[in-house]
Order: sequence, then structure tokens, then C-alpha cells
Amino acid sequence: MSSYTEGQTHQLVDKLEAEGFTPDHVTKLGQFGNLAGIKNVLEGLAKIKPVAEDATRVVTINETTIVVNLTVAPKLPFNGAEVEDHVGEGWAVVEKRPDGLYVNGRKVVLYLSKRQMNDKSSKGYDLREELTGKPVLNANLLDALADNTHLIPEDWKKDERGDIRYIFFWATVYRHSDGYQCVRCLYFSDDEWHRSYIWLGTGFSGGYPAALLAS
Repeated sequence: MSSYTEGQTHQLVDKLEAEGFTPDHVTKLGQFGNLAGIKNVLEGLAKIKPVAEDATRVVTINETTIVVNLTVAPKLPFNGAEVEDHVGEGWAVVEKRPDGLYVNGRKVVLYLSKRQMNDKSSKGYDLREELTGKPVLNANLLDALADNTHLIPEDWKKDERGDIRYIFFWATVYRHSDGYQCVRCLYFSDDEWHRSYIWLGTGFSGGYPAALLAS
């Protein structure tokens, strides 16, 4: 039988609510496999270290599920690149289901702006502005998928016309030392998945969707 007092329980719940925890977060905390590590921190047997470039990026749960560190500094696409913007905090559960890819229980969809449809294209700068505030994914998820390609849905490889899809992860934007900006993408060619990047001054056509969480 639990020895926790009612006051202790209320104090914990109040603190979780004050820190912005939702019931879904609490459920995931109960399912988290390393609560012993948290206990060690409380007892002074371990320390929480700041997230660094060498921090753990991905934890494998099973054949269809991984957990990805969204906060850790993203990998750079080329020498001399700098991170201009990187949106994403905490850890995300990435799961392949029969109907597609899910992140924290929300399905990932491939989003196209109206300006990209009907054989039109949009400059990357304009597309970035349009996507501001939308639930786009960051480059840490791109790299996690590139390292776990069995999780990537089959229909991400080509569009309805059979053309290669270049799938962009807009929550991370990079900058060259000369000021030019770029965003990274994932695409399938020559029987394997590749990582690349494109400058924002380029036209983004209908084959250049954004990975975005469904509402």
C-alpha cells in the first residue's frame, strides 16, 4: 500500500501543473523507462548535465518506435554552417504505424503551400514566413529518420507523379558565413535515403513538401 500522503500528492500535482505538464505528459512520464535515473538525481547520486552536441540523440524503444532529443544542437550540413534558428524542446516519441509516421501521437503530413501547387514554386524565404508558427519538424528528427530508415513511410519516396520528394524540416534553419540561409531535406534516390540542403533563395516546387504535424 502506498505511503504517500495526500499532501505530497497534491504538492506534486500542483508543481507539474505550474511547469506546464499536461495529463498526456504525466502519462508518458509514467511510461518512461528511466525513472530510476530521476531518483538518482534526487538522491545526489547523479547530475543533470546541460545538453551538448555529444548528448544522446536517439533512444530505440522497439522496432517501430524511437525517442528523439529535440533540444540537442543539430548537426551541421557543411563546414562553416551555423544554426540560425532551431525550434524544439525535450524528447519526442517517433512511431511508425500502419497508416504513417507519428510524433508524440500526431501524424506527420507532407505539407505544400498553395504557391507550390499546379507546377508553381515559391521562394524559400516566402515559404519560411508562411510556415512560421506551424508545427514543422526540426533537423534532429531528420537525422533520426535518416539513421532509422525503416521508420520512414513508403509514400515519402515519390509523389503522385512518380517524382522524387525532397522533404524539408523547417524548424531548423542554417546560415552560411556570407549570410545565405538554407534548410535541410531528406530524399530517396538510387535505392537509399539521402540528406541534403537547399538555399532559401531557391524556388521550392511541388516536389519540396514540408514535414508537418497534422492538427
